Amino acid sequence: MRGNIHRAGWLLILVLTCLVTGRAQKGSPVAADRERERRSFAQNLVKAINAAEADYRKKHDVYANWDTLIGIGDFSSNGTKWAPADFPTVAHALYGSGAEIVPGWRLRLQLSKGDKAYDLLLEDVTDPKCGYAVISDDRGLIRQGKSIDCTL
Repeated sequence: MRGNIHRAGWLLILVLTCLVTGRAQKGSPVAADRERERRSFAQNLVKAINAAEADYRKKHDVYANWDTLIGIGDFSSNGTKWAPADFPTVAHALYGSGAEIVPGWRLRLQLSKGDKAYDLLLEDVTDPKCGYAVISDDRGLIRQGKSIDCTL
């Protein structure tokens, strides 16, 4: 009888150890939340850039490059007025004209067709393995993507 109790005790310890180990390997929900927040920031930043571009086009009949948007104050170290109302981190971010327009994010904004069209790519520089990016153009459609070796 005592042997059965010992075996049952060891079996219980083994099962509990497996459960705890399995949960630890699934990944932290905090990391997943942080990743979701970074992606949401990027998507909302692209919405803000699209809004600024639409306004510039309305006033000047052409689209603007990033240096122009910085120069006229649409994006600055004080933030931007083009951020969606429900996303204040985009509104108050510190924008610049360097390689990273905000820390961790690199922008490629290409004008074409005599500045009557544009394509933009906002790339996460902290994700060298998968290269997460948000993509848009003068139509305002926003897409997201990663390298083909990574799941989205």
